[in-house]
Amino acid sequence: MARSSVVTLVLLAFVALLLVMATWAARRTHHAADYLIASRRLGVWLTAFGFIGNATNAWTLLLLGAAAFTWGLSAIWLWAAMLFGALISMWYVAPRLQSVAAAQNSTTVTQVISADAGDRLQPLITRSAAFIALVFLLLQISIALRAAATLLQVDSAYDLNTSVFVFAAVVAGCVLAGGLRAASLCDAVQAIVMLVAALLLPLPAIVFLASWDSLLSSLAVLGPATSDWFGGKSGVVALAFAVGAFGLGFAVPGQPHAMVRFLAAKDEAVLRRARWIALAWMVVSLGAVLICGWCARLLYDGLQHPEQALFALARRLLPPSIAAVFVTSLVWAIVLSTASPMLAIASQFAVEFRRAAAPLSLAWSRFAVVVTAILAIIVSLFIPLGLVEQGLLALTALGAAFGPLLLVRLSGKRIRPGSALGAMWAGFILTLLFHLLPDSPGDFLERVLPFVAALGIALTGGERRRNPDRADRSQETVHDRVPI
Repeated sequence: MARSSVVTLVLLAFVALLLVMATWAARRTHHAADYLIASRRLGVWLTAFGFIGNATNAWTLLLLGAAAFTWGLSAIWLWAAMLFGALISMWYVAPRLQSVAAAQNSTTVTQVISADAGDRLQPLITRSAAFIALVFLLLQISIALRAAATLLQVDSAYDLNTSVFVFAAVVAGCVLAGGLRAASLCDAVQAIVMLVAALLLPLPAIVFLASWDSLLSSLAVLGPATSDWFGGKSGVVALAFAVGAFGLGFAVPGQPHAMVRFLAAKDEAVLRRARWIALAWMVVSLGAVLICGWCARLLYDGLQHPEQALFALARRLLPPSIAAVFVTSLVWAIVLSTASPMLAIASQFAVEFRRAAAPLSLAWSRFAVVVTAILAIIVSLFIPLGLVEQGLLALTALGAAFGPLLLVRLSGKRIRPGSALGAMWAGFILTLLFHLLPDSPGDFLERVLPFVAALGIALTGGERRRNPDRADRSQETVHDRVPI
C-alpha cells in the first residue's frame, strides 16, 4: 500500500475513533455540571489520564525529546522536574482541591482561588484570572494545531490551512458532544499513543547503535555539553542551569485544565488510585522520550528542528508503511492535546464572564467551545508560533500566575484580595518580561523567579483579622470598627 494511502487511512481511523468517543461521552452528559466537571463523578482511569494528558501532553513530550536532543544527558533535569510537579499535584494539591471545591461548589480553579476575595475585589480577581487563562490556553491550542498541521504538511504534503481547520473542527465537535468525559478520553488516547511510540522507537535505535553502552559512549564523543549531567557547566552556572530546568515542575500545579480533574474526581479513593497510575505512566513515558532524543542526536546530529526527533527516528528506522502510521498517530496525539484546554476556556466563559448568581448553562458552554475553536483557527493561521519558544512561555506563565496562589490557598491560609491580585499579575508580567530578555542558564529567570515572586506575595499577603469569617473590609459593619 502506498504511503499516502496509509496516512489517509490513519487520519480517517482517528476521526472515527473520535466519533465513537463523542457518542459514548454524549450519552453520559445531560446538563452543565455533567459537561464541565462530570458532576464530580469522574472515575479512576479518566482522572489519571486526564491529568497525564495535560501535565505531560504530546507537545510537552516533544519538547522533552528536543531538550534531550540538544542538551544530551543534562535533559534528565527536565524529567525530574516533571515528576516533581506530578508529585506535588497528585499528593498535595489533588485531595485538598477536591474537598475545597466540593465544599464551595466550585466549577473552576479560578473560583477556588478567588473564593475568599470578598464582594469588592472578587469580580476583578476572577476576570483577571480568566483573562490570563484565556490568553495562554488559546496560545497552547493554537501552537498545537499549527505544529500538527505543519508536521503533516512536511511529511505528506497536506495543505496546512485545511489541516488546521479540520483538526480544530473535529476536536471541537468531540468536546461539544461530551464535555469533560470526551476531553479526558482524548487525553487517554494521546497518552497511549505517545507511550507506545516512546517505548517502541528506542528499540530499533539501540539495535542500530549496537548496545546501550554504545549509546552512552557515543554521547561522550560529542563533548561535555552532551555527556555531562550539568551540560558542561560548573559552579553557580551549573546550579542555575539545574534549578532553571527543574523550575518547569513548578508550572504543573498552575495548569487549570489539568487541575480540573481533581475537582471532577468521584472521591478520595479515586484520587489515591489515580495518583499511582499517573506517576508510573509518567516515569516510563518521560524516560522513554529522553532515550528517543538521545538516539536521535546520534543518528540525526544535523536535525534542524529538534522537536521533530521522534518523527525523524520513525522515518529512518521503520519501514515506510509502519513509519507512516507512527508519524500520523503522533500528529493526532498533538491534535488531541487541544481538547482539554478548549474545554477549560469554555469553562471560563461559562462561569467567570457571567453573573455570579447565574446558573451554569450547557448551551452557553457549548457556544464558548465554538468561539474558542474559531479563535484558535485564526491565531494558528495568521500568527507565527513556535512549538518550543511560545509553548514553554504558555506553560510557565500559567504556572507562575496560578500555581503559587493555589498552593497557598490549599494550605488553609487566607490571602488578602489585593495580594491575590498582585501575586497573579506579578507571575504573569514577570514571565513575559524575562521571556523577552536573553536566556539565562536553564532559563532560570523565566522559569523560577516569577513563580518565587508570586509565591512570596501570596505568603506575605495572608489574612490576620480578628474575625476569620470576613473576607475583606468591604464586608465589615460600623460595629466592627467602632468599639461599643
